[in-house]
Amino acid sequence: MRRVHFAESILSLVTSQDRAASTAGDLAEEAEVRGATWFWSSVFGAAASLLWRDVAERPARMTGLALCGLAIYVVLDCLHAAFTGLAFFAVPFLSGHAMLWNFIGWQIWLNGSEFFFALLIGRMLARWAPGHELASCLASVIMASTFNAIISLVYSPDIYFSALLWQMMIETVQYTPMLLAGALWGRHKRLVRRMRQV
Repeated sequence: MRRVHFAESILSLVTSQDRAASTAGDLAEEAEVRGATWFWSSVFGAAASLLWRDVAERPARMTGLALCGLAIYVVLDCLHAAFTGLAFFAVPFLSGHAMLWNFIGWQIWLNGSEFFFALLIGRMLARWAPGHELASCLASVIMASTFNAIISLVYSPDIYFSALLWQMMIETVQYTPMLLAGALWGRHKRLVRRMRQV
């Protein structure tokens, strides 16, 4: 019974709660004959299919949301770069000789900001696309990967295709979990707000 609830929670990320419950129940009945492996592969297959259909049915809306997310990311990244430039000259004078703290602080400042931006954008996408949070995140990941590939080709036209593909994969793996976490956070906040109003 626990696996049905877990499957239902996975499917509810890409469809309505009622449809997720009925789909999980149908798959659980069929799994008594076909087994657990079939059940979980069917759950994830159905989730992927519903997610892709959600993107494909609303291409203009999802493209617009992805462009908004990308624009916000570019603005935040530019502001971050400006503050980083200022801090680069100010911090050595303020911090004395604490080299290790400087290194750790810079790593948190440089890498932590990327995760924070993705979390924030995921939450914004959840607010702008209620009920279609994960679809908007998928569109945003595709848009960001395409944008990064174009930038890489403009600045390094002689880059090897395998290096470009590897770079896109690394950026996607880094960006996607925090974007999804932000979307789930935004969805959770909305559901909690709705339950309080009832």
